[in-house]
Amino acid sequence: MSDAEDFGDYDDEDAHPIPLDRREAASVKRDLEDLSAFRRIFEPEGIKGVSLYCQDCLEEHFYGWDMLENNLRALLESGETPVHEPAYDPRPDEYVDWEYAQGYLDGIADAGGPPLTRLSAVGDACPFCGEALPDHGEQAVYCPACGTGLAPARMARALLKRGWATREVEDLLRSARVPPMRGLPAD
Repeated sequence: MSDAEDFGDYDDEDAHPIPLDRREAASVKRDLEDLSAFRRIFEPEGIKGVSLYCQDCLEEHFYGWDMLENNLRALLESGETPVHEPAYDPRPDEYVDWEYAQGYLDGIADAGGPPLTRLSAVGDACPFCGEALPDHGEQAVYCPACGTGLAPARMARALLKRGWATREVEDLLRSARVPPMRGLPAD
């Protein structure tokens, strides 16, 4: 039996992209937030983008800020990334490695530096991934998109109502190793 008989009349042009599931979409949204933070930190230093090691071809790939952001947004919207030309003769010292950049952000947070995302009391959106919550988040125990428990955000809201400063709440949550949240008003 030939390959064509095994798979019927499959035509690549007729294939439709498979959308991301909720967890995959939440992961891509976190990557977009991380990319934005990397850009705010490293672009003023002359860094042109991010490098990622490819397990498939065993080479480093170099992406400009806009190209990678557009690829992630396309992945989020359609489940596929567009074909693109790699950076022409990139200079590796002009790109920051994704893992290094992530470690740099973690180091800033561990050292008590200003958070790059802000805490949110549970409301219309998940404070971790930003997805809309059913019933304005009043009944949700976990985010249906990313699966993260919402108890830390509720505790933060209660502490703020009791007069705790934003910085105190952030420090407490950081010491408890709660992932960064968004939306807390500045002190």
